[in-house]
Formats: sequence, structure tokens, C-alpha cells
Amino acid sequence: MKTLMIFVNVFCLWAIICIVTPPAVGYAQQTPENQLDEGDFLQIAVQKICPVMGVELGSMGTPIKVRIGDQKVYLCCASCVGKEVNKSHWKTIQNNIANAQVNCPIMGMPVDASKESTVVDGRKVFVCCPPCIEKIQANADSAIAKVNIENERFVSQALAKTNDRLQASAQKICPVSGRPLGEMNSVVKVQVGEQETAFLCSNGCTEKQIDAQLWGQVQKNLAMAQRLCPVMEQAVDASMDFVVIDGRKIFVCCPPCIDKIKEAPKKFTLKLNHQVTENVAKVKK
Repeated sequence: MKTLMIFVNVFCLWAIICIVTPPAVGYAQQTPENQLDEGDFLQIAVQKICPVMGVELGSMGTPIKVRIGDQKVYLCCASCVGKEVNKSHWKTIQNNIANAQVNCPIMGMPVDASKESTVVDGRKVFVCCPPCIEKIQANADSAIAKVNIENERFVSQALAKTNDRLQASAQKICPVSGRPLGEMNSVVKVQVGEQETAFLCSNGCTEKQIDAQLWGQVQKNLAMAQRLCPVMEQAVDASMDFVVIDGRKIFVCCPPCIDKIKEAPKKFTLKLNHQVTENVAKVKK
């Protein structure tokens, strides 16, 4: 009887610990194939942060694709592979996925991370109600296509704001007046030529001609903030070839890099953004 009571007490203590202590999310296990395509870089932009370290994806080089449970996600670097996932970061990632999905792909109703979900080929898809799960599993390609459209729209809007902020920081001066951007508490985005965009210090400059010398300085500023070709990581300057992606000039070390950037614009825009963020921060210090 005494032995039985000890066993019962130990069992009760174990049960209490299990209830009080939430289970671990899991460990990040690297997938057999880690080649990233444009679809991966869309999901990297959706996920935003590393589930282990919590740092922004891309800030420590090209993210690493892994599997956590049945879900495919991305880590900031190879050193995070095999490490335990942080519960708080994991929760943030699920919220990010739901926010970027916006709507249930079956009923079109709004979703959030508190809703039911299913996993399709490693992708978590939130639904407005449990019956939608069976419909997604019956026609997974159609559901994922709808989620991708919402993801693209959400990421494009967020990325456009980031690109504008970083481009203005890199540009530094107004190409009409020469004044520092932000000196008059606002900047104005304008189109230059057929593809390129630029920023002016105020609305008063929108009807005026761009000064050639100031425009040359702007190009030097952009190249200095970029510093490296995002493809080959070789040094660049304003005299080198470039490609324009979404109105933004990206300098390259050689012409073949232009085609590579056009083939994977999300990948190299992400890389460019981190280069500019890092270099602008160094200049401010």
C-alpha cells in the first residue's frame, strides 16, 4: 500500500508539471533540399523573424529552410539548425503568417492565428471554420494559389514602405534643392524617367528641374549605401551597371548580375535592404 501511495503521489506531481509547463514547440531540423526559390523568399518576407533567435530574416545572410514539426519555416543562419524554437518567437511567426494570409481561401472570411488551421506541403493555412480544412485538403493547389495572392499583396505593400524609407535614407539629399531629406519634415516621391523613382525634400520641388550635379551626388550616395553587389558581393560605385526594380536602382559589379536579379527580385531586394540598413547605420555612428 505504501509503495502504491508513493507511485500515486509521483504520478500526480508529474501530471501537475505537465499542465503547468507548456510543451516545447520543437527543434529546427534542416530539410534535405535547401535551395531557395522566389516562393521561399515570399514566405521569408511573410515570416519576418527567426523562430530561434528572433532576429529579422536576411540580417545574418541567406536564411536556412528547415522543418519544425510538419511546418516548413526559415532560420536566420546555420547555427540555429537543431536548436530549440523559442515559444514567443513561434507565436509571433504564426501571427505573421495569419496576418499575411488575411482571409480564409475557401470562404473569404478574415482569419487570425487563433483560428483553426491545416498544413499543406509544409505551409500553414488558417481557416474561418473547421469544415474548410477538408475542402482545402481536397483541392490544395487552388487554396495555396489564393493564399499566395494575399501574401503577395500584403508583402508588396509592406516592402514598398521599407524600400521607400531605405531609398530616402540612402539618397540623403534632394536632387533639386540639395537639402537633406527630412529637413522639412516630409519627403515627396516622384518618378524620374520611365522606371526610376526618387525623393524630393518638399512639394515645392516637384515642378522644378533636377540639378545634374546634385543628381550625380544622389547616385554616389545610393551606391555608397549599397556598397556591394547583392549577387556577387563585389564592391560597386555609381559608375557601374545597374538594374531598376520597382523604381529602385540596384548597382551591379557586372552585366550578368542584372539577369540574376531579374530572375529573383525578392531575394536580392531583401539582401539589398539589409546592406543599406547596415551601411546607413554605420554612417550615422
